[in-house]
Amino acid sequence: MKKLLILGLLGLFGPRADAVMTYSATNMPRQIGTYFCSYYTTNNANVASMLLVTTNSLGMVPTAGGATWDFSQWLQTNATVLRTDFVDPANATDGGDFPDATYAEQDSEVTLTDTNLAGWRFYSVTNAGRYYYGLYTPSTDADGLAVFDPPTVDIPATVTNGQHWERSTAWESTMDEIFPVYYEFSDQATVDAFGTVVLPNLGAYTTWRVHEVHSYTGLLYGTYTYEIVTNQYYYWLVPGLGVAVEITLYGNNAVYPGTLPFTNSVRQMCLASYVAAPATVFYNPTNSDLRVQIQGGSVVLNWNLTNSTSYQVQAKGNLSGTNWQVLGLTSQTNWTDALSTTQRYYRVVGLP
Repeated sequence: MKKLLILGLLGLFGPRADAVMTYSATNMPRQIGTYFCSYYTTNNANVASMLLVTTNSLGMVPTAGGATWDFSQWLQTNATVLRTDFVDPANATDGGDFPDATYAEQDSEVTLTDTNLAGWRFYSVTNAGRYYYGLYTPSTDADGLAVFDPPTVDIPATVTNGQHWERSTAWESTMDEIFPVYYEFSDQATVDAFGTVVLPNLGAYTTWRVHEVHSYTGLLYGTYTYEIVTNQYYYWLVPGLGVAVEITLYGNNAVYPGTLPFTNSVRQMCLASYVAAPATVFYNPTNSDLRVQIQGGSVVLNWNLTNSTSYQVQAKGNLSGTNWQVLGLTSQTNWTDALSTTQRYYRVVGLP
């Protein structure tokens, strides 16, 4: 089943939805059985423009209103769909090596004909922040298992503009299932901007952007340095969605430099489901009928879709804009909104 998009082109008037954000690690999604899907690209040439931040006359990142990052573009021909499921650690490969984890994020690369597991990350969320215990990534040069010693807090308890934190850890592995390798890892993270992020299908959200610098050192037999790599990460935090967009800038091995298979990967969330049921990933939207009427002091929406389990109602004030605001979720095929002096365009997104 494809996710269906219904677009109402009738401009009406409704209340404004001004977003006010307070972010904490407890806002991270983690309910087992839910999932989200993202458009995922590598070798993306547009990363520089995606990272631009508007500053004020003093050269400072604004704290009121903030910047706007538009990631609303549809799936491109060079992109794939990455699905992330929240699963019980017991149902993840090598989950028994992470006894303190309360959930795992399971990544799968999805195509029109196949689904390939890409790995698992193991977490728990407490009042101290989100604890990251390690990961398992099959089909890598090392054995894929990384049990962090010690676990790290990758998302602090609270996140505010300008905040900085650091973490470090290490783990043991094997190269080609034979040679023992010891990895050392350190990270410096800074919340470098505040603003609004626009996601495909999901609309516009208030967000904090985090910039991280990851440093890896690989020691063969725990002694001989064979790998030193520095990667940069930018990600956008949204309450309830977690990491809604992530951009990775990969660095070459400083010891044995070579050509990377890809650089500048971009992941932008396009679907979030909070229903514990198998998902069907959509690739292209299709249009159907949406009827919009004024009845008394209300706007009444009706649509004719019957092959979706729930519907997300969205609106925006400018037809040419991309900042769709999510009004709510319903299992019915109708919605009522209030009239006001603000112009509105409506659309309804059907979820599988």
